[in-house]
Amino acid sequence: MFQKTKLRLVSLYTLVFFLILSSLGVSLYFYMYHTSLSSIDDKLSQKATFLFQNNGKEFREENERESERKVSYLFWGERGKFLMSYPINAFFKKDFAYLSPRKENEKLRTQEFDGHTYRIMTIHINGKQFEAINNETVKTLQLVYNIDPEINILKNLFKLIGFGSAGGLLISYFAGLFLANKALVPIQRSWEKQSQFVADASHELRTPLSVIQTHLELLFRHPTNTIEQESETIFNSLSEVKRVNKLVTDLLTLARSDSNDLLINPHLFLMDEMLEVIVEQFTPIANIKEINLFGKIESDIHYYGDKERIHQLFIILLDNSLKYTSSKGKVSIICEKEGNNVIITIEDNGIGISEEDLPYIFDRFFRSDKGRTRSEGGTGLGLSIANWIVKAHEGQIKIESKLKVGTKFIVKLPIRESFK
Repeated sequence: MFQKTKLRLVSLYTLVFFLILSSLGVSLYFYMYHTSLSSIDDKLSQKATFLFQNNGKEFREENERESERKVSYLFWGERGKFLMSYPINAFFKKDFAYLSPRKENEKLRTQEFDGHTYRIMTIHINGKQFEAINNETVKTLQLVYNIDPEINILKNLFKLIGFGSAGGLLISYFAGLFLANKALVPIQRSWEKQSQFVADASHELRTPLSVIQTHLELLFRHPTNTIEQESETIFNSLSEVKRVNKLVTDLLTLARSDSNDLLINPHLFLMDEMLEVIVEQFTPIANIKEINLFGKIESDIHYYGDKERIHQLFIILLDNSLKYTSSKGKVSIICEKEGNNVIITIEDNGIGISEEDLPYIFDRFFRSDKGRTRSEGGTGLGLSIANWIVKAHEGQIKIESKLKVGTKFIVKLPIRESFK
């Protein structure tokens, strides 16, 4: 399913890496080209300055060995007439067609001919600055520098960049493939979780909807019956409607939490007062099941958080404990302040949870005792919502449980004045 996405990512990453590598190579080439020519131009300028400082009389006496000399001097008269060169016979007559001055405003150019490349500096001068040559006034001076070594280096560099780009394309492909695989891992996991979530939700909704449909069809079989005669069928249908409504509400809560649309609205409230109200609300239910419910709650605990969500958290945990505690059992809720944290412990001596199921207890739709949970009207989402509420308040929730011994939920919430 992700093959097309993977192919697009690989292509995109490969193109990006290849363009980066190619851009670096091209930039390096032009940098070297510019640096080489700039160095040569500086050298030609220095030699031209030396000539003008000596009025063109001492250029033959430069402190440079003939074997080291690369600069040739060409003197041109009026109308582009060649006067002389130094060294003498530095070029053949046929070369002058390539070397002769072209434009009046031309200063520097690169000229290639006869398998060699030259850098040419052209200087238009006043004839008085140089002695006449063969009774001809010097109008133009050219300094010609053979740049074959530099051009060969640049050509080799260009080839190297070309091969490097080809190799870089291959490297870019494997790098893109690696990054695409890494990028798709969390996406694939999220997709699998989402698919499982949708499948589980569909399964959970299918059962109560089927029950509702069945009961409604039963009503049509006896259209003359009174409401009193069909009260049991109507009651069962309403019970399933309530179950569907609770499931949809829980699903909406988790879906909005996943998309970060579910906001926390914190404010300061007394944690102990809220817990005492919850214990008071659950006491009649515990009495009906003959369960001993008691609370040990430290007083005057001010907590900054979303009161409605915290209330929902402890309703879920306390309801879970009462649901899986048999008659004559006991459930306790203890709240105390430890440093900058408030610790709430809800413990029961109910049926407990197996060690194998503990790692999955906060997973959506997970049921440790599937048959009992369905009969009690559970959706398998309560503990997932509880876990989200605790994390949204930057707290921790732990569970300790043993089969036929009981279960303990430990909630640790930091006390702070604001959220980040």
